[in-house]
Amino acid sequence: MHKTLVLLFTLLLSFSLLSADDHIIGTDNDSQNKVPLYGYYNYGWSRFFYTADELLTAGYTGDQAIQSIAFYVADDQDNYLTENQQVYMGYMYDSEYINTSYANPAYYTLVYSGSVSWSGPGWVEIPLDNPYTFDPSLGWGLEIIWENHDGSGIGGPPDFRTTETSFYSALYKYNNSSFPTTSGTRKRDYRPNIWLATPATEPPPPAAALVPTDAATDVEVNTILSWQATGGSPTEYRLWFGTDNPPTNIVNNLLTQESSYTPAEYLAYSTTYYWKVIPFNEFGPNLDVPIWSFTTRADPSITQFPYLEDFDGAFPPEGWTHHTGALTEPIDLGGINSSQWVQDDWLNIPSDDKAAKINVWASVSGFLISPLFDIPSDDYALEFDAAVLRYGQTPDGTPPNYSNEDDQFAIIIGDGYSWSLANIIREYNNSGSDYVLNDIPPAGMKITIPLAGHTGHKRIAIFAGSTESNDDNDVMVNNFWIGIPETGLDAPNAQITLDESSGLPLLSWDAVPEASVYHIYKSNDPTLDYELFDTISGTSYILDPAETKAFFKITAE
Repeated sequence: MHKTLVLLFTLLLSFSLLSADDHIIGTDNDSQNKVPLYGYYNYGWSRFFYTADELLTAGYTGDQAIQSIAFYVADDQDNYLTENQQVYMGYMYDSEYINTSYANPAYYTLVYSGSVSWSGPGWVEIPLDNPYTFDPSLGWGLEIIWENHDGSGIGGPPDFRTTETSFYSALYKYNNSSFPTTSGTRKRDYRPNIWLATPATEPPPPAAALVPTDAATDVEVNTILSWQATGGSPTEYRLWFGTDNPPTNIVNNLLTQESSYTPAEYLAYSTTYYWKVIPFNEFGPNLDVPIWSFTTRADPSITQFPYLEDFDGAFPPEGWTHHTGALTEPIDLGGINSSQWVQDDWLNIPSDDKAAKINVWASVSGFLISPLFDIPSDDYALEFDAAVLRYGQTPDGTPPNYSNEDDQFAIIIGDGYSWSLANIIREYNNSGSDYVLNDIPPAGMKITIPLAGHTGHKRIAIFAGSTESNDDNDVMVNNFWIGIPETGLDAPNAQITLDESSGLPLLSWDAVPEASVYHIYKSNDPTLDYELFDTISGTSYILDPAETKAFFKITAE
């Protein structure tokens, strides 16, 4: 059976927190990356054991079934996935490893087969397919055999917390070409700390706050709530969350089997929140649990307008970031990349007037993302200068290659945490968009984009890129400005009537002098953001009669 484990515990717990059914062996913070597995190699095995005395000291007494095991990942890991892992258990009849031979799994019990996702730092739990019954009172140790049959190694393998022993307590072997069955290397200081869970005998102890930690400050407003079991094998949880204490006004007594919760909306800045979690198992709930709290960060958004960034100073400017990525759904920003968007002379003419530039050629693309703005009203607009030039050429030099349909230039506005193609508010291409990339001249042009329907906390991303090796152009942006245009056109007077010829709903408005196009914004709720619905040059639009409710705004440009 194939499965992926993602259950993560992040605190090294003291024995006082554990119930009688949770047993930890190993307390040191040393680390190694070979046992139970070395993920950098395609294949490998390890053998390691825990003595009867260690098990008895950890509270494992009598004949019990081990239901899960956990290892402590010591370094930062995020879903380091190892597939086709096999775990065996058996009795260890020697006081240490005398030889280094491979263990024939036929003499052991297969307790788990599947995938394991390692995240850290913290405990990663592996619920066993086949709980293993073991009795340390017989005087023998518990041996674990771990076989890595993944077949595909990954760089940066997890480190595991380890406690050195006075005897040879671990063996390991790894290989790239095939699964090894030859002798390995024995170690005294490579045996991983382990958490063994046996059947619960009482309600679970309180959970522990994972993200955010209790009393945390400067927490991002898009945080999730995440907690960890501290023993007792909980089967479900009840969650309370709010700005009141005790918490109730956001989440009240939510039953969940998950150990995390994503708030339905982003949290407020500079606000203290409270939350608590009650864990349950077959013996009932633990009602004696703490209430945790955290405070979100101060509002970082820019509120002073008009805002101007001329790109003449340090690059990227303060609060700006630049990333790799492409216009795909969902938009997945790559890492910070300083070789995509760069600072250069505006229009490639040497001077003190600088601009943001990306050289678009082959499969090069990138995002230049603004700081967070708190846009106060629909009267605001974004203005900037844009130019498309041949690489390194001035407006009087060789003209750009204007024939390619794979080139894109787009402006995207979003909440700053996630991005979507639906967030595009203006796109220029040569493949059918309302705005044509070929129309942006080498000498530059001013672009104005109304921000009606985009009030509140927003970031703006500037994207440019191509997918084919057929051009070599410079796309430039200068004088990025947000404010209320002094010469902005009046908003049209709009009304909804029935079209006389078709009988369908008709949205129409009076023509605005000097306007060339009209932007239609739409929302299902007038208290929420209006999204750009269409841009047309006429003064009327037939609406969908099947739509039960919609609200519209019209701006002129």
